[in-house]
Amino acid sequence: MGFIIAQWSLRRAAISGVLFVLVTVLAVVASLPLAVSSGVVRDRLERDIGAWTGHPVSLGDAPSIDYWPTPTIQLDNVVMRPSTFAGGDPIMRADSIVANFNLFSAVLGAPSFSEFRLIRPTFNVELYPDTTSNWSSASGDLAQGIAAAVERDLAARAGETPPESAVIPDSAALGAVTIEDGTVRWIRDPGAEAEKLTAINGTLAWTAPTAVARANITAIFRGEQVTLAGSTSAPLLLLGRRTAPLDVKITSVPLNIDFAGSASLGTDLFLSGALKLASVSVRRALEWSGTDIKPGEALGALELSAKITAEQTRAKLDDLIIMVDRNRGIGVLDVALRENAPPLITGTLAFSSLDIASFLQAFTPLPKTGSDIASTIDTRFLRELGLDLRLSAQTASFGPVVLSNLAAAARVEQGRANFDVGDATAYGGSLIGRIALSEQGVDGGVKVQMSARKMNFGGLYDAIGMTGPLPRGNGSLDIEVTSPYPTWATALSDLTGKIDLAVDAGIVPGLNIAKFRELSKTERFFDLEQLGEGTGFSFKSARLQATIAEGEANLTTAELVGPQQMISLSGVIPYSRSSLAIAGVLGPVPLANGETKRPEGAPETLRFFIGGSWPQPVISPVTP
Repeated sequence: MGFIIAQWSLRRAAISGVLFVLVTVLAVVASLPLAVSSGVVRDRLERDIGAWTGHPVSLGDAPSIDYWPTPTIQLDNVVMRPSTFAGGDPIMRADSIVANFNLFSAVLGAPSFSEFRLIRPTFNVELYPDTTSNWSSASGDLAQGIAAAVERDLAARAGETPPESAVIPDSAALGAVTIEDGTVRWIRDPGAEAEKLTAINGTLAWTAPTAVARANITAIFRGEQVTLAGSTSAPLLLLGRRTAPLDVKITSVPLNIDFAGSASLGTDLFLSGALKLASVSVRRALEWSGTDIKPGEALGALELSAKITAEQTRAKLDDLIIMVDRNRGIGVLDVALRENAPPLITGTLAFSSLDIASFLQAFTPLPKTGSDIASTIDTRFLRELGLDLRLSAQTASFGPVVLSNLAAAARVEQGRANFDVGDATAYGGSLIGRIALSEQGVDGGVKVQMSARKMNFGGLYDAIGMTGPLPRGNGSLDIEVTSPYPTWATALSDLTGKIDLAVDAGIVPGLNIAKFRELSKTERFFDLEQLGEGTGFSFKSARLQATIAEGEANLTTAELVGPQQMISLSGVIPYSRSSLAIAGVLGPVPLANGETKRPEGAPETLRFFIGGSWPQPVISPVTP
């Protein structure tokens, strides 16, 4: 019995001791806030921020401290001024800063901070030609960490031992910072208006000098919502303008960019890595980015992925996959930024299929339709971009015309734009051609040249929707026309030039010569439909030569030569009005060499006039 009583006494004493210790600890913890000096916490926060940035910082004199659930201090009216000119304009202002601090370190008079929140900060950045800024400072924990990291990197690359002085302070890291409703203003030219990012919200996390630094923020730039996500495993080297790993992803409606590789952001800019770029509208993206290049108004989506290697004024895109509207190509591109000259893009692209018209619109502005546009077409792009591309495509189209095995080149340089088809197959034949656009040459307009050989013109007529009594067969075509305006702003009446068509043996469908002669004896007027559904006029050769000017085609040669009869035409075709004014002769073929008279039964010579409009001409026989 006595043993049990003694055992109980010991237990009660132990319990009482534990309770006493617990009550004492709780009392001490509860009294800790009473031992914290808000002034000490404020002064230490002000000193730590200034020591990290290397710039003087002032915080408001009315701190607000909260201990639950985490000890925090809030200070209003945050101002940071440049160390090089303490009386200058602030480089940063914020309505408030909220910082988490360690309670026990604060009691000891040396509070430490872990997380920060900036409320409505405004950062003012002035960028100088030497890549420094008003934020640059030779002092501060960050500057010391950057200098030490650069020294250690240089020594490592040289295979040497880093100097003992190259010590990276633990306080070189930023910590974790949350930005609420921030603004960044930056300016390069003192006379220019400042650019800015507004409505910045997000986090910056860099917890240790050797830890990965991450950024994840949203903002508004020129009226568009932008999301930026980035990280680097060597932030001190990146800030020290040395080559460091870098992943960046920019997401917005006009433009999306994804880069993963390494970069150096100093005067010797360098990028190397995998690049992905996508835009639903290149025109909108260029306008949003503020570039001086005027894009094609009709250009839509653009996507590309490539291995990029870039320096200050040059970039190379290897293993390129590019999608321009619906044209997907692979190849290599080089981009050069030149002094006193527009940017130059050179390279080689191969397409499985290519829409030539939509591709060219990537580099030429497409205005609205209308006769008033022709004299006001903007050709600034000829001065704003240099281009030298070699193109190939298994199949290609230019409007309704389908080509295969295309080899071409697109060039824009010194006020001129050329698209050259070096070789292509079309409708059983070969094709070469050129479209040349100039601000000064060719009256500041366009020149189109095309040569086709051994082409099936029946297939071509069907493809472009040409109907009427046209010579069908294999042959050659040479066209050269010019206009004082670009093709998209050119009316038919603006064209000048010449056409030469030569067709070997073939047929003109619907042209029944026997019925033609019969109607010529009985009718004053008749049209092609009255000729019936005959086999048409078979010819041994056809030749058409015409000059074009002021909306009219002047026929210099127009002959259809059959086995026994031939048709010769002369006159003017006012094609801008689709009207016809042609005199024709249907008669026997010329005598062969050595013949002195025609055989008996040779067809008589018949003269006629062709009027009406194309493709329904009206024939009127001419009686003696």
